[in-house]
Amino acid sequence: MSTTRYIQPAERELLLQTLAIPRDRLLVVLGLNTGLRISELLTLNWGQLVRNGEPTAPLEVSRRFLKGGRGRARKQVCSRRVPLNAAAAAAIKEFASARFGSGPVDRDAAVFASRKHYPGVLSRRQAHTIVSGAALRAGLAEGVAPHSLRRAFARDVYAATNHDLVATQTILGHASLLTTAHYLRPRQEELDQVVLNLALAPVVTGDIRDGRISPPCNLPAKFKKPSASLNF
Repeated sequence: MSTTRYIQPAERELLLQTLAIPRDRLLVVLGLNTGLRISELLTLNWGQLVRNGEPTAPLEVSRRFLKGGRGRARKQVCSRRVPLNAAAAAAIKEFASARFGSGPVDRDAAVFASRKHYPGVLSRRQAHTIVSGAALRAGLAEGVAPHSLRRAFARDVYAATNHDLVATQTILGHASLLTTAHYLRPRQEELDQVVLNLALAPVVTGDIRDGRISPPCNLPAKFKKPSASLNF
C-alpha cells in the first residue's frame, strides 16, 4: 500500500470536481477545512452541523468521539472546537438541501449515512474508497487517502500562522509537537528544490592569472602569501 501523501491545492480542485454526490463532496471539504480525522468526521450528526437552518459556528466534537477519547488517557484529550469557514458552510448547505430539501434537518441523523447499510454510517473503508477512487478518476498520483485531507489542513494552518508549530499543534489537537512536525515533514521534491535554488556562484576576490587566484592588494599583510624571493 502506498504512503498517504499531501494534496497540492490544484489537486484538491481536481479531486472535488470528480465528486458528483453532495455527501462525498462534503466529506472531502470538511476534511480539508476542519482537519478532523476521518473517524471523527464519520461520527457527525446533522445537529452538530446545522442550527436554525444555518451551518453551526463553531463545530464542536466531544471528547468521546476523538482519537484516544475513550481510552485510559482520555482525561488528556479535550473536546475540539473548529470554526466553519465559507467553503465548509457552502458544502453543508448544499448537502442539507439535497438531503432534506426545504424542510428542517433531522438533528439526530448521521451526516455520512451509508446508502447500502442505512441507517448505518459509512465505514472507514468506504470513506477510503470514496477518496482514493476520486483521486484515481482525477488522474492524481497514488497516495491520496482520507488522511491526506488532514495533512493538507495541517500544512495550510502552518503556513497561515507564519510557521507557528505550537499554534498548528493546538488547532490539530495533537498531544505532542513531534506528531505535528511529522505531519509537516517536507517532501523530497521540496528538499531538492531548496538545494537547486541556492545556485550560488563562488565569491572570487583579487586577480585570476594562469588559473591561480592572487589575493587583493588591500588584504592585511598577515594574510598575504610570503614572496618567493624571501629566504628562511
